[in-house]
Formats: sequence, C-alpha cells, structure tokens
Amino acid sequence: MNRIFIVALGDFASFFISFLLLIFIRFEQINYQSAIDSHFLPFTILYLSWVMIFYIFGLYDLVNIKPTIPYIKRWILALMSSFFIGLLFFYFIPIFGISPKINLIIQVGLFGFFSFIFRRVIYTLFSKTITQKTILIGESSYLLELKNIIKTNPQIGLFVIDHFSNINELDLDKIKIKNILIILDKEKSIKEDKLLQLFTNSAYIVDTAKAYEKYLFKIPVAYIDMPFIVDNINIKTDPLYKSVVLFIDKIFSIIIITLTSPFLLISAICIYLYDKGPVLYIQERVGLDNKVFKLYKLRSMNKDSEKDGAVWSSGTSDKRVTPIGKIIRKTHIDEIPQMINILKGDLSLVGPRPERPQFVSMLEETIPHYKLRHIIKPGFTGWAQIKYRYANTIEDSKEKF
Repeated sequence: MNRIFIVALGDFASFFISFLLLIFIRFEQINYQSAIDSHFLPFTILYLSWVMIFYIFGLYDLVNIKPTIPYIKRWILALMSSFFIGLLFFYFIPIFGISPKINLIIQVGLFGFFSFIFRRVIYTLFSKTITQKTILIGESSYLLELKNIIKTNPQIGLFVIDHFSNINELDLDKIKIKNILIILDKEKSIKEDKLLQLFTNSAYIVDTAKAYEKYLFKIPVAYIDMPFIVDNINIKTDPLYKSVVLFIDKIFSIIIITLTSPFLLISAICIYLYDKGPVLYIQERVGLDNKVFKLYKLRSMNKDSEKDGAVWSSGTSDKRVTPIGKIIRKTHIDEIPQMINILKGDLSLVGPRPERPQFVSMLEETIPHYKLRHIIKPGFTGWAQIKYRYANTIEDSKEKF
C-alpha cells in the first residue's frame, strides 16, 4: 500500500476519533445523535481542507516526516492554519446553522494530538519494519547523496545492505534475497547473464534518476538528456484542459483575494504608516514564451532597496526587509497580490515560479535545460516551493529546477 496513503488514512482515523470524542465531551448522551447529525457534514468538509493544508505544509512528505524541530514547527503552523480556516468556514459561510467556537478548538486540539501520535507510530513502523533491502552500484555524487538520504531517512522504506563501485563486484551467488532493490548508476551497464540472474532472483532494478523520482519526487538535472525530454515533457494543448485550468485559476484567485482581503488591508496600512512609501511592489518577471510581465507583491523592503540595481534577496534575513516585511513574508501575505496576475493571465495557480530578467540569462547559462521553464505558464506556487526552501543562490535555483 502507498505509504503516503497510509499517513493520510491515519489522519482520517485521527479526525474520526477526535470527532467522536468531541461529541462525547461536549454533549449530553441524550443529544449524541442530533449533535452528530448537525456537526458531521460541516466538520467533514472542513477536514478535507485540513488535508490540503497538511499537504501544503509538507506533512505528507515521507522524507520530512521525521519528528524534528522543523517538522514540529510546520505541524504547529498547519494546525493554526486549520483553526483559522475553520473560523472562516463557520463564520463567513454560516450555511450550517452552527457556530462551534469551543467545539472547533477542541476538535483541532484532539485532531492534532492523534495525528501527531499516529505519525510517530508510522515513522517507527516505516523505519524499522516495512523496509526493502537495497544494493547501490556506482560512485556518482548523486548516488552518494541518495545513500546518505536513505541512511538518515529510513522511513522512506529502503535499507542499504551493500554498496559496490562496479557491477562486477556484485556476487549474485551470495545474494539470495528475493525482491531485492538494485539502484544502478546511469552510466553502469549490466551484462546479459548477470541481468538474467537478477531477474531470476526477482530483483527490482532502477537507475539513480528513477530512484530519485520514485522516492524523493525529483529528478537530478544531470540525468536529464534529450531522449528524456522528448519522452516525458508534454505540453497540454487540449482545449478542455486549458479551459478547466483557466476556470480553476480565476475562481480560486477571486476566493483567495476575498478571504484574505482583511489581512491585505491591514498589511497595506501598516506598510504605508511605516515609511509613507508605496504599498505595492511591482517587479518584472519572465513568463510564458520568455515574455516579460509585471508581477505584484506587497512591498516588504525599504523604499530604496534596489536603487543600485537588482540584488538576489536572502529572505527574511535580508537587511533591506522592514519589520512589517518580515511578518508578511513569514506569513506569505506579501505574495497574495499575485492573484491579480492570475486574473490577468500572467500566472497560473500552479507552475514554476517566474524569475527576474536580470537573473534568467545567468541561470540559463549555468543550469542545463533551464530555458524549458518558459514553455509553460509560470505559477503562484509549485512543487519546488512545497519541497524546497527560498532560493537565493544559483545552486538553490538548480535544486528547485
């Protein structure tokens, strides 16, 4: 069974248990059934949004499911966001006739508790019990990195029993493990007789790139060649597909602007009062087919932060960021005006983040195939934004790409 599905199933069980406990704690026994009838549907709908929030915060990422301090911080932020969404849901869309203030707090608290406990159990189970024995063959930096990731993240389901620099070092007569996984460097070839032995032993063979794709959900740029591009990159031209994406983009951007308008207004007032400068920051970015467009953000830096030209920001540690800017960057409120770009058609909700023209030429010269980013519309968010931190170096941009 898919490991991510098991984690999601655990969250569903956590929700169901916490919901029943909520009814038991807050209502008299004679009112159990009526309380379930009035609360189950709205709380179930709300739970589906919580799953989305947990996904956005990377809580279904097996590599990051370890109970570390950064993970716990994300988990707490996800719970706080879930509670906030619950408030919006019940008090801005009061169609269910209930306003469960205390009940919502209890539900979020119980759900968070059981969800956290379940993740600890799953981490232990995945790390020590449900693992696949693995042999690595090769010496590339990517394979060595993968070996280190497997060692420090056993919960992804692999356990390295041996590592050979060359396929000839592999003595198949000594390996009698059924269904063993062989991760082979791309440049390493296997002779037919050894391949036959491996298949006879029910071995599963993948190259390094496929292992990265399957277990880490990314592909090293160095492993991408023209045959891969031809086989895997397909630009959707179906009119129905484009219409559905366009509809979703417009609807969600309007909903996001509407729901966040109070925070946008408060932030705009604070930005203006701080230094009497412009509220919006308009920046040129490279979009679809290399066309430059103006991207809108709430200003988070000093008024003259780029008087000497474009400089790659180092994030919230950048000295040019104002005190107000640190808050709106941390909460990503500064990004919300990009919904205007979505309504204008410059951005999609999901896609590669558009880069500034001053940096694009440099990145295209440094990162293989970087020009391919411009064959699809850039996005407000994307897989790299969920999986990786803010990029402020060429190496960061390469990793996100």
